[in-house]
Amino acid sequence: MNIVNMLSWWQWSLLAVIPPLVVMLYFLKLRRLPVEVPSTYLWKKTIEDLHVNSIWQRLRQNLLLWLQLLILLAIILACLRPGYRSESALGSRSIFLIDNSSSMQANELGETRLQEAKKQTIELIKKMESSDVAMVIAFNDRADVRQGYTGDKRKLQAAVESIVATNRTTDLTEALRTAAGLANPGRTSQIADINDVQVAEAVPANIYVLSDGCFAAPQVDLGNLKPTYIPIGLSDATNVAIIAFTCQRNEEKPGQVEAFARIQNFSAQPIEGEATLKLNGRLIDAAKFNLKGVEVKGLSFEISDLEQGQLELQLDVKDNLKLDNTAYAAVDPPRQLEVVLVTEGNTPLRSALLTPQAAAVASVRTFTPEEMEWEDSLKLAASGQIDLFIYDGCSPSKMPEANTLFIGSTPPKETGGDWKPSEPTGPLFVIDVNRSHPLLQYVEFGGILIVEGISIDLPVGGVELVRTDSGVLMGVAPRDAYQDAVLGMRLKESNTNWPNRRGFPVFLLNALEYLGGAVSSTGAKSVRPGQPAITNMSSRFAKVKIHPPTGSPITVDRDGQPQIIFTQTDEMGVYSVKSEDDRTLQMFTVNLFSEQESDILPKDQIGIGLATVEALPQQDRIVRVEYWRWLLGLALIVLMVEWYLYNKRVAV
Repeated sequence: MNIVNMLSWWQWSLLAVIPPLVVMLYFLKLRRLPVEVPSTYLWKKTIEDLHVNSIWQRLRQNLLLWLQLLILLAIILACLRPGYRSESALGSRSIFLIDNSSSMQANELGETRLQEAKKQTIELIKKMESSDVAMVIAFNDRADVRQGYTGDKRKLQAAVESIVATNRTTDLTEALRTAAGLANPGRTSQIADINDVQVAEAVPANIYVLSDGCFAAPQVDLGNLKPTYIPIGLSDATNVAIIAFTCQRNEEKPGQVEAFARIQNFSAQPIEGEATLKLNGRLIDAAKFNLKGVEVKGLSFEISDLEQGQLELQLDVKDNLKLDNTAYAAVDPPRQLEVVLVTEGNTPLRSALLTPQAAAVASVRTFTPEEMEWEDSLKLAASGQIDLFIYDGCSPSKMPEANTLFIGSTPPKETGGDWKPSEPTGPLFVIDVNRSHPLLQYVEFGGILIVEGISIDLPVGGVELVRTDSGVLMGVAPRDAYQDAVLGMRLKESNTNWPNRRGFPVFLLNALEYLGGAVSSTGAKSVRPGQPAITNMSSRFAKVKIHPPTGSPITVDRDGQPQIIFTQTDEMGVYSVKSEDDRTLQMFTVNLFSEQESDILPKDQIGIGLATVEALPQQDRIVRVEYWRWLLGLALIVLMVEWYLYNKRVAV
């Protein structure tokens, strides 16, 4: 049993005066007017009152007085707010972490999981004691502090109500680090709007995670935080999701596009439905499907006479999460790059640029080094109309206004940056390859022979791509709004066998896509909600307009960057990248495509670091049992009894 003081000292002073005043009323002598009546029998009660109200007479036993005092006692005890606080009580400091990721949009029993989480959080806030403080953090793949530490329940409830659903995935790491920075010494939360006392010592806090548990275990040291996991959602929830949707041009049949999708049933019971495919909002195909429990199935569609367009795949199925029943893909408009090859003559290089894949995306013009010094050629290099210059064994006197690829040479020092080549050495052996870089995706260097080459020191901001036993053989570095890539070996047959291997034309195609901004034969790129969309585009476009699925277009200034990075991707759908003259250049899509989010069955436990946090049972979620309501009810009952006895006595 514990109490909570609800009144200030002056309020208690006023309340303490009331009982003595009630008692004094029974001592007061009533002043009555003499009235002559035929009989005194009818005024028997009045005569008794004369005895009772005599101020010098001893106070007699009076049931009404005791009932009134009992009412006052019950009211006074209710103001002390007695109650029982269970072991799962909030404590003096609490942090509420509310999951508002995409899986919390699952709809069960007529409301979403986020609505249920907000409802339960508000119930916990209402049960806080006056001396308790709490804060509210909404989290998905990032943390959003909605309210810093405060004891004001209205502010806390308003912060909870302000949380809205998002399409993002879930990551508890940032939210836990924010909370841990407030509770543990020597740490900082790095959140500007938290009005909390500076922590010189460890300040323990209870942390409540209200989520369905659809996230990976964060590797965070909680320190003085005591975690409690409150699961949200029903254990029999069902969901079918589109986990992949792509499209690709058919190289053997021009104008034909093939679309592929993978759908998965995340529940144990079989589910059937229908998948419909729309092109630019128009229904073009449909297919029925039947999925067994936890089954994955592929769907394919063929679309004829399509040069560009937006595809939408939708599942007509009864499940609890509708967000992942729709996916988007896009076919970018065909466009050829303007590429200039500067060489004295290199048959393997020219042959690789004439492959069907390269010819489909690039128009190549060839110049000799001497011809590039002509006045017309210099104007062309400075015009910004060329997407990519490839220099084979030579360097220009002045760098062009475009991205470049140097093979067996380096940019001029005066205008091309601080590239520092070594003297040619050999033979060279490849020891490390940066395969994560777009220039080297799907490129193999196994079995490559290099007779002679140079090693290069990269400028500031450069990225190493290939390293040999002698040093860096290939790298890429920014130059204002452009990018320069350098390969430190000649491609002559007497020097290397790389042009005869399958990885070489793949490398050149990567160079056209990355450095030139070409569009591949595959469909538009897809990112998850909230992730940045990185677009490689010709450097001739200083500004572009990005049209989201809904709303007004957003103008993006390149600002001297070699790539366009767009971060406003919370809405799912197709985004069109257009030039200032409203010509569609590229498209990209935003889709959920997350098995973690689509697997909406609430988890029985969550992992935090090396610890396992079990779900809090439903019966343990009552934080405090209040007794003051019962006391007020007792006071009301006694008041009714007192009123009844008084009226009965007067009637007599």
